[in-house]
Amino acid sequence: MNVEVLRGQAAETTRARIDLPGLLAMRCYAALAIMLFHLIALPKLQIPTYLSFIPTHFGFGVPLFYIVSAFGLFVGYAGRIGSRAELREFYLRRFFRIAPLFYFMIVFFYLLFWMLGGRPFPLSQVISSTLFVFNFIPQHVSGIVMASWSIGVEMAFYAILPLLVFAITGLARSLVLFAVAVFLAANWALAFQATEGALSLFGQLSLMAHLFYFAAGIAGYFIWLRLCRTSPEIGRIIFAASLLTIICLICFANQIAIFLGTILGPSGSAGIKAVWAATLTGAVVGVSLHPQRWFVNAAAKLLGNASFSIYLWHPIVIVMLDRLGLYRAIYASFGGASLSFIASVIATLAVLIPLSLLSYRYIERPGMALGTRFSRHRSA
Repeated sequence: MNVEVLRGQAAETTRARIDLPGLLAMRCYAALAIMLFHLIALPKLQIPTYLSFIPTHFGFGVPLFYIVSAFGLFVGYAGRIGSRAELREFYLRRFFRIAPLFYFMIVFFYLLFWMLGGRPFPLSQVISSTLFVFNFIPQHVSGIVMASWSIGVEMAFYAILPLLVFAITGLARSLVLFAVAVFLAANWALAFQATEGALSLFGQLSLMAHLFYFAAGIAGYFIWLRLCRTSPEIGRIIFAASLLTIICLICFANQIAIFLGTILGPSGSAGIKAVWAATLTGAVVGVSLHPQRWFVNAAAKLLGNASFSIYLWHPIVIVMLDRLGLYRAIYASFGGASLSFIASVIATLAVLIPLSLLSYRYIERPGMALGTRFSRHRSA
């Protein structure tokens, strides 16, 4: 058996020993936050005033996904992509993690869109989505499948991750990367400030606009790496402090925006997002160091495994239930916004969760197994 095979098996064993259930729980809560965000936005449901923070802040579930993704990938691959075989294994595993369900959803959404009388998507857009290059094309950046723009961002990040693994080898470098990424995002936003239509959307949804979230996750990995060797119990304090900071960011959002706008001027928006990135990263580090049972429970871990399915299915489920008139019927029956919204959430989850668990079991898991077998076959 050659040296490359032995190294590959050693890396695989090391990865298998790292169990971070907190990351699974974070994926669950990120997916559910985005679902609640779109449940209000797509059917335009009325909500009580005490839930007004959902449409304004639960969109940060997508950045939380990015932070968790970068953190988890560095846990699995930092220092372990040093040969062509390991590089090939990384790309194969990432492709088969995303592609099977994503391709299924492209076909499903295309057929559904056609059945509902929509115009066929251009062949060029189908090809760009299939090749995962749509994040680089302004007219295609939003993707075919609803909410799939973030998949384009994620795949673009996968493409450069081996370079980041090679270049970012410590906490100091990761913090420099975060600062540079925030600076680039701020100037990227300013460059597209006067644009409209597809070009404006490209400025908002491209990797450059979101790279600092991944950079925050990488910095979080190096912080976690230091603390887990010395004082993992501090994770409880970090997690509590992060949750408290999140509450403050929600409660005093306007005041913080005015303050940062006064200091940073047009870049104030980037400053707010950077604060959110650091805060969410703190929560990820804390829950990874000390996964508390009330937060990292069996249900959260189960749904965390199926979070990719939840993310891709939830817009379709919401739109279809809305077209069937379910939400209108619920609001007509319950009357008040509070009970009506709670009933709408329950009805949506009653459809979404079984569907997502099924697609995870019969599409995602076989795809991941295929990627593992294929990468091992190529290594052998």
